[in-house]
Amino acid sequence: MAVTHSTAARNAATDAVTALIGASGRLKFHITGSTVAAPSTVVANLALSATAFGASASGTATANAITSDTNAAGGTVAFASLQTSGGTAVIHCAVAASASDINMTNGLTVTAGDTVACSGLSYAALSA
Repeated sequence: MAVTHSTAARNAATDAVTALIGASGRLKFHITGSTVAAPSTVVANLALSATAFGASASGTATANAITSDTNAAGGTVAFASLQTSGGTAVIHCAVAASASDINMTNGLTVTAGDTVACSGLSYAALSA
């Protein structure tokens, strides 16, 4: 039998993790060659709302508005992280052109000065 969680447990876990981001966190896209353990150059740095995520429903929290980075540093994206305003990583995400945690519809290569936007983001800590 697979491990399952009640909706209340999934909501509590998801809300606990998203609360760690705190006020005015960031969604950062990191360059190829950096790692989760040692992230280096940031390709794009997007501001999260003062309250990054709404309350979890059915185990999933949806991000509030995310401000575009209108002057990206540029590079090829390897992964993304959701961080506190002080730069502490809370969540790491895979990034690809499709079928990933975060999908970059225009490809993984960002030119310096480009605008990088996020049209929607949700997070679930546990599976049903």
